[in-house]
Amino acid sequence: MFCAVDTTSHGIIQVHQHPKAVLNFNRPVPNSHRNSVRKRYDNLGSFLSIAGLKPPPFIDRCKLITHGFEVLHMLRHVMYSRMAMGLLCMSIELLVLPILHATSPEHENAFSDDSRHWSHRDSAVLLTDLSRVAPVDATTKGSREKGKWKVIPFETANMQGFALSTYSFTEAPVVSLDLPAVGWHAIYIGISTVSTGFREDHNGIKAKLSDEKVFRRMANNMALLPNRVDVIQESFLTVADLHGQSIQIGSLPNLPATVCYVKIIPLSRSEIDAWQSKNKRIEGPKRTSIATFDGHSWIWPYECETEEDLLANFRGFESSSIGKWWFQVLGADLVIYPSKVGNVPGTHTVDFPTRGHEAFVQSIKKLHASGINPLKVAREEAKRQDVEFHVMIRPAGWKAGIPFEETFDSQFYAEHPEWRCIDRDGTPTMHMSFAYPEVRHHLMEIFRETLELRPDGVGLLFNRGLPLILWEQPFCERFALMHNADAHDVPEDDQRIFATRAAIMTEFIQELRSLLDTTAYQQRHETRYKISLATFSKESDNNKYGLDLPRWIELGLVDDLAIAWFTNHTSFAEPDVAYYKRLVGNRNVGIYPFVVSWKPGTPLELCKKVTGYYQAGANGIAIWDPKVEGGWKDRPHGNIFSTLGRLGDRRSLARWAKDGVPLPPTIPLTRLDENHYSRWFPTTGF
Repeated sequence: MFCAVDTTSHGIIQVHQHPKAVLNFNRPVPNSHRNSVRKRYDNLGSFLSIAGLKPPPFIDRCKLITHGFEVLHMLRHVMYSRMAMGLLCMSIELLVLPILHATSPEHENAFSDDSRHWSHRDSAVLLTDLSRVAPVDATTKGSREKGKWKVIPFETANMQGFALSTYSFTEAPVVSLDLPAVGWHAIYIGISTVSTGFREDHNGIKAKLSDEKVFRRMANNMALLPNRVDVIQESFLTVADLHGQSIQIGSLPNLPATVCYVKIIPLSRSEIDAWQSKNKRIEGPKRTSIATFDGHSWIWPYECETEEDLLANFRGFESSSIGKWWFQVLGADLVIYPSKVGNVPGTHTVDFPTRGHEAFVQSIKKLHASGINPLKVAREEAKRQDVEFHVMIRPAGWKAGIPFEETFDSQFYAEHPEWRCIDRDGTPTMHMSFAYPEVRHHLMEIFRETLELRPDGVGLLFNRGLPLILWEQPFCERFALMHNADAHDVPEDDQRIFATRAAIMTEFIQELRSLLDTTAYQQRHETRYKISLATFSKESDNNKYGLDLPRWIELGLVDDLAIAWFTNHTSFAEPDVAYYKRLVGNRNVGIYPFVVSWKPGTPLELCKKVTGYYQAGANGIAIWDPKVEGGWKDRPHGNIFSTLGRLGDRRSLARWAKDGVPLPPTIPLTRLDENHYSRWFPTTGF
């Protein structure tokens, strides 16, 4: 990264060993190189002193990384509180980053797919002239055009070249670049931040090798540096034999992107053997996480029309610690597959509330017209990746209110208003009641349809949502039968109310268990179908809504429990893992507290939280809707999936909870197009 380079006339940069880019992290920084780092650090200290800041102590290896990025946060403070010192901030930034990269230890402070791990990293080849992509008419060097990549010059402290740029609605096509190498290599892509003019913007691309079927989605998930300086994030693509290969790069719908370079690193024989023997998968006890897929957000942002479009969602999961996919049909009887029982949402809708919802419905229609069942595609991919596949429904996923009332529109709900939930005062709600046998039977038929795919199990995400039962006539009749009283005459929190709901819901779970066992026998299915449930944080929440977990566990009705703290109409308390541990005892029922991919907290907070869950007795972690290309929401820190996909690695988590989550390799830009980055950032007149 901070290396001496030779640039050829073809935009190929050969990286050479250089004291400022020592990347052999299996040992402390050699004395011959420490002097270079020390000199840079001393210069940094001088600049910080001018700014009135105290530099951190000089230390070796990983601790310097931590302190270094603390310095960067200090710089941000300087930038905002002392705007006149903007140039000083940039100077310090350029001093800090070489120190960070020169001392970053390999095994302790970098993810396993980091380019700095490879033994021949100093022989890497950088392809920086992306104007050479084909076809030629897919790019423009003049004014931007719809359907074309814009070629723009870029520079860093140690390289220069021509990047490819696209805007959100350019619809830039897939382009290819020949790779000037043969044999086994690791392939990386350098992607720049994209600025709104004021801060970093969401961005993304897709890339693959020419002989691969499925693209991998990737993005730059770093923040702009002080003075709105863009930064390149290096992203792993794959390891492969490059003989006769080219790399293909495409834009993603509704996302901008700036692609700066392609890096290829030759591998040693031992690295090739290790990659092939591992087969890109995590084996054994570390593959303990669950991932949920909500049924629509894996389709609509990407405007999926082909099987390959759908499969791109899962590229990158192969090397993760995720061992179970909880795949939602979409709602309760709102489904994404061709169904004789439920219906595809928005089938007859002509005026959608958002472009995203319209794109989702159109994608489903196009997929079905091509004979593609999205749920089946996901199920087959789960088989290929050797992970469990569970079909999940949302108990309250029938009908949405305005503005989604004509998008999420169950026909069953519309045809049977008499089976909806009724509040204590007689007010109807937009939920179907499990107190009605007809509603329960309808959901059983949804499950029966999905069992044709032979999943590993089925389940319900009770966090989506509540209520399940209120004061409907069959509930009141059941209450009177059980307690010889009127349900309207007792307080809402009367334990008899909860017990009556529990009796009805237990019957439902027993009916589901019976369906699974009968179907397995008819199919001659070799293993028992599992039941998985997302339940609530506290015992009081579960009791209130009829989730009789002690009884269900005693009867052997459930196999895995994910603790969903983010549930409307509940306490929103942190998962009470100790309570669940007492419930389960020595029975073979898994406990999986949820973390939410779009609400994770800071990297350090997430790692501390998950470490605490494990210490309390959790078997693994459930992850709500992870995306391989996603970033951290509260503070840009690289790809969140780099952490979420490794939540089964308890040893690394414990270290990250103490020392912080690793950052990907990054390089500040010194120029992009006409912008030579300085304290005088542009767009101040608009």
